[in-house]
Amino acid sequence: MVLFIVAAVLAVFALGFGLYLTIQFIRNRIPPVPFNKLIKRLFIIVGVFTLSFATMMISIYLWGSIKPKAYELTAAIVGGLLVGFLGSVSLFSFILHYWGGGEEKGISQGADKWMFKVLMAAFPLFLISIFFLTDGFANYVKYPLVNGISFTNGFVSPVDGVSPNIAFYALCILSGAIYVYFLCDHKFYLEYGKHGILESTFLVAFPAGILGARLFYVIGNWNVEFAGEAWYKAFMIWEGGLTILGGALTGIVVGVAWFIWRNKGYNIWLAVDIIVPTILIAQAVGRWGNFFNIEVYGKLSSYDNWWWLPRFIVNNMRFDNSGVVLNDNMIHVPLFFIECITNLLGYFVLAHVFGKALRKYTQLGDLAFGYIIWYGLTRLFMEPLRDADFNMGSNGYWSWIWSLAFVIGGSLAIGVNHLVRYLRNKKDVNKLAKIIETASVCVVALTLIIVGGVMMGTSSFSQALVLNKFNWGLIILALGISALMGLLITLPPLFNKKKEVVEVA
Repeated sequence: MVLFIVAAVLAVFALGFGLYLTIQFIRNRIPPVPFNKLIKRLFIIVGVFTLSFATMMISIYLWGSIKPKAYELTAAIVGGLLVGFLGSVSLFSFILHYWGGGEEKGISQGADKWMFKVLMAAFPLFLISIFFLTDGFANYVKYPLVNGISFTNGFVSPVDGVSPNIAFYALCILSGAIYVYFLCDHKFYLEYGKHGILESTFLVAFPAGILGARLFYVIGNWNVEFAGEAWYKAFMIWEGGLTILGGALTGIVVGVAWFIWRNKGYNIWLAVDIIVPTILIAQAVGRWGNFFNIEVYGKLSSYDNWWWLPRFIVNNMRFDNSGVVLNDNMIHVPLFFIECITNLLGYFVLAHVFGKALRKYTQLGDLAFGYIIWYGLTRLFMEPLRDADFNMGSNGYWSWIWSLAFVIGGSLAIGVNHLVRYLRNKKDVNKLAKIIETASVCVVALTLIIVGGVMMGTSSFSQALVLNKFNWGLIILALGISALMGLLITLPPLFNKKKEVVEVA
């Protein structure tokens, strides 16, 4: 215990002193510290913090009289060193890159680019190292894991029958939202040279998204959960019951409307391309709330299919939400983890692949509509894996239909976005021919949508919500529509042939 406390104090002191030096540098306090000298000091601080944090992890075994196995001790030592090093490096790189002030503070453009590269490499490795570290202690923790703090009972788990006053679910959602706000604020600063542009939008869109998530949940589960109950039960949001599809849609609509009303002089299309894809990050973080609540998980699966997962995830996924332990070698499919990874990948694809590498092929607004398609596809693939107890609606098709609507709606929006911008900007005499060629793609796509919609509308939905031939057909239909509408991105460049320039002697 003494060793743990001493190491913890030293770690807190080192990290705090590093933050103090960094903030003083950013504020340019007197006497000013050269950037190179600051970096040398931070290297020493990172080393002290890393060793202190690793010592804390090892001392837990001694404190609890635990005799770990060889691989557990290795995970604790190596994981502790990696978490301490990568975590502190990520923190200081993030602050200096996003808030350091650039060349006006003595940070050269080359140094700033290196800090960004370090951040992009260190932060993902930091997250992976956390999983590695937890394997050293996973078998010595009580399951199911705690999901919050009660002011009267301390740490509580989902099976204790006590609602936490501070729920980890809420902290996950709030943490994701706050991170996304600062990320978007920085991107707006790069575009307009000003912080705080999104402050009022965030304060309005975030609660609107929560209310929308609750509204969609109540509508989708009305016959199952709310019909015949007291009217105020629909407003008891603290008892759980949110649907991310509804929350995302409501938050986007309200946020865009508020931004247009309150922020004159800013490009709304650029704004939504910056903001909307980052929602994927907020959802990736927020989904961990389902993990702590052992809810919204997938169907039963063999552990052999998920052996590569961190042990603490596997151990928690062996419980039903009632606290019943599954049979040996069986776990629930960790939908929260699948969606977390998929959403993070989606943000990278939208923001860095289409937003940068392929930007010349896209129009403003495409990244926002791309979010709708990506998240719709994510849920479309995940719904058949969901445990039946967490299906929306009496037959489990509520989320399925909305996921398909997201894919189709987002695809149509991209197509219309390109078509409208093409018609508005094109001025040559061949406009009619090009309109016909572009519109033909829309006709094919709309035909597929109508045929698919009629087939679904006339179906009794008797098919089981699994990856059978019927549901694979729906997925392929949605992908086909997305691909066809995506052709509109490449059509205009084919028509826009550069005119030859004839030099006059």
